[in-house]
Amino acid sequence: MDKITKLLIKAVNHLLYKSKLLNNYIKLKSLEQRLGEKGEGAYIGFPSIINNPSSVYLHPFTRLQGHHKILNHTGRFIMKKYSGASLNFTVVTGNHTPTVGIPHYLLAPSHVNDKEMDVIVEEDVWIGANVTLLAGAHIGRGAIIGACSLINKYIPPYAIVVGIPGRIIGTTFTINQIIEHEKKLYPITERYSYEYLSNLFKEYFENKKAIGMDTILNKEDYDNLQNFIKETKFVYPNNPQSL
Repeated sequence: MDKITKLLIKAVNHLLYKSKLLNNYIKLKSLEQRLGEKGEGAYIGFPSIINNPSSVYLHPFTRLQGHHKILNHTGRFIMKKYSGASLNFTVVTGNHTPTVGIPHYLLAPSHVNDKEMDVIVEEDVWIGANVTLLAGAHIGRGAIIGACSLINKYIPPYAIVVGIPGRIIGTTFTINQIIEHEKKLYPITERYSYEYLSNLFKEYFENKKAIGMDTILNKEDYDNLQNFIKETKFVYPNNPQSL
């Protein structure tokens, strides 16, 4: 193969790559316009599969990494501010009910006797890679859902959950850390009280370890964080300049 042919092939491949990127961008923008809500700073990675975008609500500064699938019909998927999901995130809002005389080949696409339930992710939740949330899942504020977990129930605030089915193995922060954390992220009317947190810990986190750490950043970490804050135009609600 001569040099000119190699250059032509390289140019064609480059054009095809650019064309693919443009096509993905157009598809993504079309999808975003059809969402029930896309708040300021909300990010959707590609590829994206969402059956019913009008019933998907992404609040400000939420993040869905690529290769996610939201398989919803009438059920809503709601992700509240500051939350995010890693790669291969799956949401299923419906359950099919076996029905006499109707094979599953017809039952699923026709949605006969479906039982749809909302799936809700509260504020500041992190969802690891390959997690599945089934109909009725409700993830409390500040929770962490470990990679490859499956959730179909209520998860309390600030719980660390892993497994199939998901089980609580720890807590994100101590009570005092939660109070300091929420001072930076929420107006006073939205923060959890010490009394509420004490009852929460007694109910769910007896003898459970907190994995979070206090805000101690070296210069490199601090600079990286500041750069990303500027890039995403993120604003702390109580003090824009403060961590």
